[in-house]
Amino acid sequence: MKIYPECYNCFISQAIRSSRIYTSDNKKILEVVQRVIRVLTDINHSLPPPLISENVYKTITKTLGIDDPYKEIKKKYNDLVLEREKPFKTRIKESKDPIAYAMKLSLAGNIIDFGSQIKKFNIEETINDTLKNGFDKDDMQSFKKELDKAKTLVLIADNAGEVVFDKILLETIKTLYPNLKIYCFVRGGPIINDVTPDDAKYIGMDKAAEIVKTQKAIPGFWPEFCKNNCKEIWNSADIIISKGQGNFETLSEIKDKRIYFLFIVKCMVVANFLNLKKYSKIFMKNVL
Repeated sequence: MKIYPECYNCFISQAIRSSRIYTSDNKKILEVVQRVIRVLTDINHSLPPPLISENVYKTITKTLGIDDPYKEIKKKYNDLVLEREKPFKTRIKESKDPIAYAMKLSLAGNIIDFGSQIKKFNIEETINDTLKNGFDKDDMQSFKKELDKAKTLVLIADNAGEVVFDKILLETIKTLYPNLKIYCFVRGGPIINDVTPDDAKYIGMDKAAEIVKTQKAIPGFWPEFCKNNCKEIWNSADIIISKGQGNFETLSEIKDKRIYFLFIVKCMVVANFLNLKKYSKIFMKNVL
């Protein structure tokens, strides 16, 4: 998915939100916005939005003089979900379809997003709605058939907080498919509230999957940036779960039937691209 005119609003809003986390100095915030606007005047419109975000976010953090303005927010939401981990696992074990239940919880966790235009969110309401109403796009049966034959699975993580739900999903899959090798790809460095290696280790992802650090700090995954171990795992994976809208924005550019997208549609640009409503719940095979 390439840049749309509306994406400019999102980039500028991100500059303002990120700045306000760190400072209330309007002069400093205006400086950040002005520098981001300069970056946006010369962007490549053929690229997916997350690839543009790399330079936008570098500009924000460099101007503010801080590497990770979302550090405390990430810890807050990781802790918030970790506190409820045991009850969630119990509900999965008691369900008729553990993988489908865990997948719905994982999707619901995608509402924890500070990079989108969602002004506020309610995790509990999103969980209840997802469990009750399910997915708006649902390729679960196809996923299960492929899972029966798979030897390796990659989950490309998205945000802190929701990564705890992702861990629970991977643990559920591992319980039912003990011979399956599972990997979790995380960002190459801090960007918005996306998961870094430190965040993944903090919530215990290393107990469910092998954590793989991607090469760059972008809010999406771009295979061309993969090197060494990351590239080898990507190329050999049988199934890939692309978590979150940012990963969809990049990987929807690639025709790869191994990929399943799992996310909540959070902006009208993506909604219109998919011909769906905003807040649609997606678990679909990449057949775009």
